Amino acid sequence: MKVSQVSPDESGIVRWPGTLGARSSVVTIGVFDGMHRGHQALLRRVVELAAKNQDRPMALLFDPSPKLVHSYADSHDMTEPPLDLIRHDPDQIMPLEERLRLMSQLRLDQVVVVRYTLAFAAKSYRFFLKQLTEQLAMRTLVLGRDAQMGAGRVGDIKAIGDLADTGLFNLEVVDDQGPGDCTLPDADGLERRRVRAWSSSHLRQLILDGDVDAALDILGRPHMVQGTVVHGEQRGRRLGFPTANLAPDSQGMMPADGVYAGWLVDLGLPTDPMATPEGREGRLAQGSPWRMPAAISIGTKETFLAPGQQMPRILEANAVRPDWVDLYGHRVRVEFLSRLRGQKRYAGEEPLKRQLALDADRTLELTKAAGRVFSVN
Repeated sequence: MKVSQVSPDESGIVRWPGTLGARSSVVTIGVFDGMHRGHQALLRRVVELAAKNQDRPMALLFDPSPKLVHSYADSHDMTEPPLDLIRHDPDQIMPLEERLRLMSQLRLDQVVVVRYTLAFAAKSYRFFLKQLTEQLAMRTLVLGRDAQMGAGRVGDIKAIGDLADTGLFNLEVVDDQGPGDCTLPDADGLERRRVRAWSSSHLRQLILDGDVDAALDILGRPHMVQGTVVHGEQRGRRLGFPTANLAPDSQGMMPADGVYAGWLVDLGLPTDPMATPEGREGRLAQGSPWRMPAAISIGTKETFLAPGQQMPRILEANAVRPDWVDLYGHRVRVEFLSRLRGQKRYAGEEPLKRQLALDADRTLELTKAAGRVFSVN
């Protein structure tokens, strides 16, 4: 799969590379945060339609997310978000790198990462889609039933369908065949809104609630966080349960405080040849020696907090195996299979050790039972 990156100019116009329009294409558009089953259905349909006419299956991926750009602009005098906020979007389910990795498994030919800006957002959906037909040779556009685009988001499925009826392109609307709709609270928690069960909005809420079991059903694979292992207080090693502590700038949405069963995958040092995308696939594979069952804790280590003491949230993973693996400085991936329990304060080290042993045993049971290959790793 080829990946291109394009940025609009100050007026919001994208100069698409000429090679992208060398043959007719089937295109879909979105952020694809989470790459859940709904996204997968959409992208598989793109590949299926492209194969019928030997077209190029292509996805346009917006980054940063429109939600981040507009919400920041609304509260900062219509300015673009700074680069550090874009890199660490607190609302992002998974990093761009992981979205692209999963897309490559679905046999797309081309992904174009489009930098989303306010000037770009101000262009009408008609202007944008006309550009795609002229410069990307878009024969067919594939969208979900609730898609919206263009200035003011007035380009909904009906409006886009009316434009397609003029003969400019074909429109294919995909119903993701998910389990229907659900309701989520608004930001103020006072009202509820309806969203698709297979949606990034629903998935995001489940992860924030710590319901990684339900998130797995929507994703088709465990939710993940990845980052660099840093030195901690080594208290876990003293207790007999050494942990890999992730740096605060880890990527991927952090679930709610609690203890989870899952896996810790060693991605190697940044300089390790096995840390390349090709080598990473081998490390992530089911049965890989770099994939270890792990009891994962997220919280503030309440048992060891002094009265009034504050501590940042920490993600630490205890690889449930007989020998300690030195992972300091390594990039690792933490995958969440199931929630075991909430965080609580124990009356000392001995009760905590007994609970950690129970967590380890339960983790081994769950990861062994889940020894299946997910639809998208």
